[in-house]
Amino acid sequence: MAAAKEVSQEEGEFKIMVGGKEIGTEKYVVALMGDSASSSSLLDFKNPANAEQKVRMESKLDMDGQYRPRSYRLSTDIGGKKGAIAGSFSPNQVMFEYSSGAAPTKKGLLVGKDYTILDTNLFHHFVFLVRLFKFDSKESVQRFEVVIPQEADSGVLKISESNRETLVVNGKKIEAHHLQVDSGALVIHLWVDKQRILHKISVPSSGIEVLRVS
Repeated sequence: MAAAKEVSQEEGEFKIMVGGKEIGTEKYVVALMGDSASSSSLLDFKNPANAEQKVRMESKLDMDGQYRPRSYRLSTDIGGKKGAIAGSFSPNQVMFEYSSGAAPTKKGLLVGKDYTILDTNLFHHFVFLVRLFKFDSKESVQRFEVVIPQEADSGVLKISESNRETLVVNGKKIEAHHLQVDSGALVIHLWVDKQRILHKISVPSSGIEVLRVS
């Protein structure tokens, strides 16, 4: 009889703030079992530009053990208008189907061998990059290809470790690695502990701050 595969699961919740004001939350689960990984999330927030507009996003992502996507599904509800994105993946090519009440549209992207998903507003996707980042690497900058389904785009992120800092999150002191993620257009800051748990995300140019609350 084959031995049962060990399942590693991380559950968390982020508080999302813009300009110092809380606008929403994201609850997520990331699971790793053998050569497979998966994530699911529920994101609720109010549009900072229009507080009357509520946004809900539900995601489901299946991946291999290196966080390369196998299938992706995103359901959105923006002010009552529902939509969906479905992603399919084959060697060096990604295809997304977009549905929003009208006839579905499809868009494709060419990609390299190794890439992961980093979709707009889904902050738990940074967990994949944190797990892939090699803290013991001699390279000062590591490069990761990502695809962004909601923007039908892809790109390369440059990630480097800035320093180590002591964070205070929910009244607790946490010794954290401070990573800088450079997309070319944005610089995003991540703080992660020695267990590779992501505790804080900051996008200074947008006034966005995301804090882990559980």
